[in-house]
Amino acid sequence: MKKLPLLSFIPIFALAAIITGCSPSQDSRSTAASNDKTVIAAIPKATGGDFWETVEAGARKAASELDIDLKWEGTVTETEIAEQTKIIENMINLGVDAIAIAPLNNQAQRKPVQSAVDNGIPVVIFDSGVDGDAHSSFIATDNVLGGSLGADFMNDNLATKSQLVVFRYVQGTASTAKRSDGFIETAKIAGHDIVAEPFSESGTLEGSKSVVANTLERFIKNGKLDIEGIFAANLTTTLGVSSALDDLRDSGIQVDLTFVGFDSSKKLVEELQAGKIDALIVQSPEKMGYLAVKTAVAVSKGESVDALIDTGVEVVTSDRLKNEPAIRALVGLK
Repeated sequence: MKKLPLLSFIPIFALAAIITGCSPSQDSRSTAASNDKTVIAAIPKATGGDFWETVEAGARKAASELDIDLKWEGTVTETEIAEQTKIIENMINLGVDAIAIAPLNNQAQRKPVQSAVDNGIPVVIFDSGVDGDAHSSFIATDNVLGGSLGADFMNDNLATKSQLVVFRYVQGTASTAKRSDGFIETAKIAGHDIVAEPFSESGTLEGSKSVVANTLERFIKNGKLDIEGIFAANLTTTLGVSSALDDLRDSGIQVDLTFVGFDSSKKLVEELQAGKIDALIVQSPEKMGYLAVKTAVAVSKGESVDALIDTGVEVVTSDRLKNEPAIRALVGLK
């Protein structure tokens, strides 16, 4: 047989290389799916603090029960929008089977969520909403109801035409905005006056406390804090209010008001029991994390899921803590 010149093989090898380079085995999904397990990315608003650690516990419980790989990755604080976008992009590049995310900003995360769906990765939203309809399901507290329940408690404990202050969280956070709006609407219907409703300077306790202290200073008259009620929209703002009120008391200012916070932690439960907080509107963060992952697994398999899943909300008082085991369990007490 006549031998072909070596040079004539080059185009054949080049073509083979091109074909190999286009092989589906190089698809971005291969990295995430190499162990044949379903891979779910869960992206919280932050990775620290009682609330998100409890959400993570629920997410990992679901992952263990369903025998899937869970990639839990979030920002350090709840204001790092650009960093959260990078995390979403990274999960898209890894080719995870589905994403469950608590968006830091309802507008800013619309395009990243749409991008994931456009790349064939279904998205489940939890805790806080996002604009658009690309996601498959929304798992969250009924935040409007939570705020309204806070106002109902306030109404039961105050005379009409009371002066109330609402401490919102950072702008662009859909969940806390709905809580504040729900509270304000219900309080106004009952005849109360909302005399201030500032946003936090940042997602930190220090940022919240600074706004609280500066706002309350305006209402100090003759050695007394001259307002009748305060509503705080999340864990950070509730802690900020609690700390600022302690500072006022320590400085000799008379504080006599009804204080309703949102979320719970060990410290807040202790202050509720001590009478410094009158009520806490409490979510079920473990249930939220559990259902977020469970729902993400379902949509990754093409299963039908509910568009909205309500994880529940309760008004927790010191009396309910004493008398109701289920409420004690909700806030982590035995």
